[in-house]
Amino acid sequence: MLRKIRNKIDRLKLNLNNKTVLTEAAIGSYAVTAISAALAGAKVYALVRNSKYGTENDVIDYFDSQLNEDHVSHHNLKIVHEFTNEMLNEADIITNSGHVRPIDVGKINKIKSDAIIALMYEAWEFRKSDIDLEKCREKKIKIVATNERHPEIAVFNYLGDMAIKLVLDAGLSLYGNEFILVSNNDFGPYISKTLSKVVKKLGVIDLPKNFEKYDFSNNVKWLTTFPKLEIPHEYFSTEAIILNAYPFDYVWAGSGNEYLFKTEDLQSKLKFPRVLRFAGDINTDDFKKSKIPIYPKQVLSGHMGVIPSEVGLDPIINLQIGSLKCAELAHNKEELIYNGFLIGEYL
Repeated sequence: MLRKIRNKIDRLKLNLNNKTVLTEAAIGSYAVTAISAALAGAKVYALVRNSKYGTENDVIDYFDSQLNEDHVSHHNLKIVHEFTNEMLNEADIITNSGHVRPIDVGKINKIKSDAIIALMYEAWEFRKSDIDLEKCREKKIKIVATNERHPEIAVFNYLGDMAIKLVLDAGLSLYGNEFILVSNNDFGPYISKTLSKVVKKLGVIDLPKNFEKYDFSNNVKWLTTFPKLEIPHEYFSTEAIILNAYPFDYVWAGSGNEYLFKTEDLQSKLKFPRVLRFAGDINTDDFKKSKIPIYPKQVLSGHMGVIPSEVGLDPIINLQIGSLKCAELAHNKEELIYNGFLIGEYL
């Protein structure tokens, strides 16, 4: 992990010397954020919490096992159980990582006005529950989102891998089977690019503006425009619908006319209705009553059913260090451009 982190820091020329970063201390892939900031020269306060992934002691032990350089583990990076008022006031960069959220009025009131809040995702994915946006604007605190499609970050290129992981984890096979991708955001064409190479056929329901972004030369077929659910006979026996709908916290599917995608329609249009939840909420109780299989069975509202860390370290390293680079440029009052490409944008 450290080798990959150092390599990406070098490629992005991340320099956080004389800056203080507040972030989370986590096990596994998401330990990358705190470690990267420290290796890039920042003074780091990393907030630890008990979670389903491990206890606070587990996290501390994990950091100790990952860090060999004493100057990082004992001087640059401090694992803390609470952010004090002094830490919040000292911070130059605050990430919206899991344990740090929500960044609410109480925290924002203690943050200095020239601090930068770094979103670890693109601007269009913003969740109101993460940050009090109005309070930040009132205090003129800048929030910077990351261009995940920048060549040095390229997280979108892993979306197809994530879809494959979702299918396999659901206990389904790719080879020889048909799938339908229901999408209304920028993820769709990237999912299709990889998934279409390993399935028999992929039907697409998406917004008209995304039509030209798909490659129909292989086994991909445009079925209709989102949110219409028109399924031709050749897809009657499709293995599953992959739902990728934004806003992620909107309930897209359930029983009755209040939903854009109705369980009744799925049952009438598909021989074996099944929904794989890439992104977008559904009424799980309605699906249970309708006996339509869903996977994953439980997803936290507003969150994805499969996340980049599930396909390896690389997308997380790219994203977290790319996001820190955006915050560095913003804090230095430089253009959010790296190697000629836009690397971030202000919310």
